[in-house]
This record gives sequence, structure tokens and C-alpha cells, in this order.
Amino acid sequence: MRHKEFNATLLEAIDESMSELIGQRVLASLYSVLENRYDVTRDELPYRLHTAYRLLREVFGIHATQTISKNIIRRLYQKLSLECEDVAGLRLTEEVEMAKKKLSQNQTAARHTKGKRRVPK
Repeated sequence: MRHKEFNATLLEAIDESMSELIGQRVLASLYSVLENRYDVTRDELPYRLHTAYRLLREVFGIHATQTISKNIIRRLYQKLSLECEDVAGLRLTEEVEMAKKKLSQNQTAARHTKGKRRVPK
């Protein structure tokens, strides 16, 4: 999966999770605040997750933000067909980086396995 495809999948996971948890109207308001206050558009979110996380903390508090982040990560892992491990204490940005690494490892392993053919006994 290319970087651009990963980011599109991440945005889908964010949109779906946030819509489910807080509703489409509140999500639209958050995107508006991100753009007006922090100069971050929706499409820039994959590159500025730390800013979005900060806004979520300001609006919802740390515990709700952690719940929202976990939901986003679970959705992302599901979309990427990865097994989601619950690692306590990681921030959203760290969890996304972990997903990138796992995806890369899985793709590398699949390429190596694909090149090897089984020899019949």
C-alpha cells in the first residue's frame, strides 16, 4: 500500500469513527475549528495528527480523547486487515506509526512468501 492510499484509509477511519461517536454535525464543526484556528484542512490530518489530537483533548478531555483515538485505531486496523493490539499509553500518532510498520512488515512477508514455491514431497 502506498503512502497516499494509507492516508486515504486513515482519513476514512477518522471520519467513520468520529461520525459514529460524535455525529456528523459535531465532526463538521471540529473540522471547521481545525481549519480556522490551526490552519489544518481535513486532507492534511494524516500529516498533522498531533494538532487534531490536541484539539480533541481541548474539547473532550483526555479520557474521551483516548476513547476516540482507540476507536479510530481499531477502525484503521480493520480497514488494513491487521490484527489490533491494545498497547496502553500510546498516542494516536504513535499508534498510526505502529500500523504503518505492521502493514509494511506484512507486505514484505507476503512478497517473500509469494516468491517461494513449495516443492511436492
